[in-house]
Amino acid sequence: MPTISWTGCFEACARQVIRLIEEIPSRKAEFLVVFDGSGTAPPAWLSAAGVRVVFTGSKRGPATARNLAASIAVGRVLLFVDADCELAPDAIGRVEATFAAAPDLVGMFGAYDDAPACSGMVSQFRNLLHHHTHITHAGRAGTFWAGCGAIRRGAFDDIGGFDEGFRHPCIEDIELGMRVRANGGRIRLDPDLRCKHHKSWTLLSMIKTDVLHRAVPWTHLILKQGEIPTTLNLDWGNRICGATAVLALVIGALGIAVGGTTMRAAFILALLLQGTLAWMHLDFYRLCFRRGGAVFGLTAFALHWLFYVYSSLTFGTVVALSKAKTFAVCGKSHP
Repeated sequence: MPTISWTGCFEACARQVIRLIEEIPSRKAEFLVVFDGSGTAPPAWLSAAGVRVVFTGSKRGPATARNLAASIAVGRVLLFVDADCELAPDAIGRVEATFAAAPDLVGMFGAYDDAPACSGMVSQFRNLLHHHTHITHAGRAGTFWAGCGAIRRGAFDDIGGFDEGFRHPCIEDIELGMRVRANGGRIRLDPDLRCKHHKSWTLLSMIKTDVLHRAVPWTHLILKQGEIPTTLNLDWGNRICGATAVLALVIGALGIAVGGTTMRAAFILALLLQGTLAWMHLDFYRLCFRRGGAVFGLTAFALHWLFYVYSSLTFGTVVALSKAKTFAVCGKSHP
């Protein structure tokens, strides 16, 4: 578990790991915490529980922190847990049983539960969206998630661990999963492997994270690999929804600019497109209505539409800039 603080949600999440390990009869699991930085001495309750604590020495990002823990760990299976993820009571046992039953399985990861710790609307939406995305894509996966994910030690070492070029929480786990798949390894998404997310989101932090630490680096990774994954956020359904959301925005804006009967027709078409988006994610919106009522359900739809708009526009912008850069380089090379 990498962390940058001994307080806040880290304590609740770390104490849960300690409790779960104490319940394992043979105590076959060890718990390593890596403080990303120099930090202060760990709290007494952590030391008293026999948790091994190490420091990176300077803030270098979760990829480096996880690699450091993996280099020290003695187990044959590495279970990575984020400092804001509280494992479900059966999580460690489920990981152990799954790997024991599937010798050819290289990695597995789970999902957030449907009861996020933070009550704000943006926090509820963002965490429920992640939950819904994972539980609806069970089975073989082409990526990895280090928030609550496990991998066999040998396979982890074979591919060189996490890419330490990612200095901030980013897509280092996605990139690792793509290398595992390219190496012939099988990763399973098990939606019954659960954890509770304690992260608090604001609208600004959601957009900033999704654009700068998700969409931009992920698009660069896709361009580098030359292949667009067809799982999770990038399956065909989500691609259609992204295009639909942007098209609705463009048509609505054109209708306002032109005015008159054209504006009315544009608004009708935009509403039809939004209806398509709602229909394709009906189960998710039902979940939101159950969790927070009509106000939250409608807010979740608006935030979801916004999510698709800025994510799709970011993807398109990065691709266009990359193509323009390539064209400029080729133009200089071949006058």
